[in-house]
Amino acid sequence: MTYPIIFDILKWGCFLVSLVFFREVVMRRLFLTTMLSIGLVLFCASGCTKKPSPEEMNKLTEARASAESAEKKLAELRAERAQLEATLDAKKEELRKTEEERDAIKAKLGE
Repeated sequence: MTYPIIFDILKWGCFLVSLVFFREVVMRRLFLTTMLSIGLVLFCASGCTKKPSPEEMNKLTEARASAESAEKKLAELRAERAQLEATLDAKKEELRKTEEERDAIKAKLGE
């Protein structure tokens, strides 16, 4: 018993479809591998940084020194502000007591 010709055509068609599918898979893997390789090379090449030059180090040192002096000045000003606020509170309390004493004297004179 022989198979009709249609079975031979279907057999060859399935073979060609699987061959095309296999080719797409291989091409996709090749593309991904190539892209990953290029990315790895670019990452490794750009990951290396140069050391700062002496001028950049001097600028960095000057900036650090000026930041430290600014922080020190800020701390001094905050301490001075706290001292002035304490003095102000003491003066306000002294004023309140003096006003109470004045009011008491006025009340005694008014009687």
